[in-house]
Amino acid sequence: MLDSIKQVFINLSRPLAALALLAALLGLVSPAGAQPQTGPVDADFAPIDTLMRQYLAARKFPGATVVIGYGDRIIYAQSYGYADVARAIPLSPWQESRLGSVSKPLTAAAVMRLVEQGRVGLDAPAWNYISSVLGTTQPADARLKQVTVRQLLTHTWGLNRAVSPDPVGLWYPDGQGGFVVGARDMLRYHLQRMTLNFAPGARYAYNNTGFVWLQQIAEAVDGRPIEAQLTAMLGPEALSPGRIRFGLVPPSQLTPAEPRYYDYVGARLYAPVPGLYPAPAPAQVAGPDGAFTNVGYGGSGGFVASPLTVVRFIQRLSGQRQPSLLNAATRRLMFTEQTLADGTRYEGLGLSSYNPYTPDDYALNFSGGQIGARNAGTSTPREPRGPMLTVFVQSNGTPVGQGSEVVDNPSTEILTPLVFAVDGIANYRSKPEISTDRLIAWASPTQDHYADMLFDWAQRAFPALFPGAAQAGVFEGYRYRYYASTQTYLGIRDGQIYLYQPAQSPVIQPIASMATYLPQAQAELGR
Repeated sequence: MLDSIKQVFINLSRPLAALALLAALLGLVSPAGAQPQTGPVDADFAPIDTLMRQYLAARKFPGATVVIGYGDRIIYAQSYGYADVARAIPLSPWQESRLGSVSKPLTAAAVMRLVEQGRVGLDAPAWNYISSVLGTTQPADARLKQVTVRQLLTHTWGLNRAVSPDPVGLWYPDGQGGFVVGARDMLRYHLQRMTLNFAPGARYAYNNTGFVWLQQIAEAVDGRPIEAQLTAMLGPEALSPGRIRFGLVPPSQLTPAEPRYYDYVGARLYAPVPGLYPAPAPAQVAGPDGAFTNVGYGGSGGFVASPLTVVRFIQRLSGQRQPSLLNAATRRLMFTEQTLADGTRYEGLGLSSYNPYTPDDYALNFSGGQIGARNAGTSTPREPRGPMLTVFVQSNGTPVGQGSEVVDNPSTEILTPLVFAVDGIANYRSKPEISTDRLIAWASPTQDHYADMLFDWAQRAFPALFPGAAQAGVFEGYRYRYYASTQTYLGIRDGQIYLYQPAQSPVIQPIASMATYLPQAQAELGR
């Protein structure tokens, strides 16, 4: 994953190499067969559709979504393929999906907010913030008390997972007949037993455990769960509910707001994490269905969010969109490349960053994956001191390639070609923000799920017009609720909300697209 993060910076600085990479990708497969595509139509972005469909086919992903932002706007959002293959449910841009290590910049943002407020010190001992939470004052290795918050953010605190366990998301027997599963318990268990692989600050070594530690710092200092902090920071806005949550894993617990996740055909099966399934638990499950828990991955890799929300997060973190998540000084501190003892480059605080043109320009890169999910994004200015072009790609599958355990590099394989393909769209800089149409697949269980959510919200927000007792039904493509006391129908069809009051008018009145009201509805209902 580290190579993936670094390579995009190199590629984006070498247009000829990137164009050669684009040509190579275009030659991987013949044009993809007919698959569903969901999102606001814009023919100017046909080169993006071509790249995404061919990437989907080359890696045999069931589905993938791309969201493109420029400055403070989202200018393209499109999903390709399926959220659920067996049920032929199209993937939708509005759906939430597992973020993997894209969770890390979110966790870092929560910590940097506390740094900005003076409640956390970057160079303060990180142990001091969590010792009471963990219920212990003495780690197994005394050097753990020397680890700073900055070192956790830059992966330089002393854990090298190439030679030592980095067990978050998994489980341990607790020695008393039970199991250690959750992020906080796993961190406690690990820190009480581990020996550092090198002195804090001596070198870079990517890991997950440090970001679970940062999660615990944010929660101990702020007092709220980190997902609640982040959801409050982002909040609902146009095109984004702003919701960050820890994902569930067993397929039976997934709602239509989230796709199914798929390993490659022929992948090994796993014994599920103890307690994840009710008794009698299955002996083996597919990797995405129980080889890990997202609450165990915690702030290192367990978040679920809409790709639209991820792009809004990057726009507001970078100050491209207001209100900015951090002030200019904190943002500069977070994005500035850190000087690391072993010479590792492009590390900011909690994300990868470099200056493509001037010291005032920052290019950001982030990626993450789990079994059954891949994510990668970049945000970079295309001219000195220009607005940032943000591209985020999300898929609900494990890639297929040569060998049974292919290591993919989404930054090189798809992000760089996408950025240069956008550069080739002459008018992309003047594109307005996309409409809210077609962000949810029509006539699908996904639309039905969000329709019922909007009905529930309308009853709560406008009880005089939509009193609680309602007759629900489906008629000529409309999913509706009828409120007899007010003689009012509230219906949804093809992504649009309609109002029908036959006693007042024979006309069915269009109100707005579903995605116009969903951010507010999801925020107020908490789902």
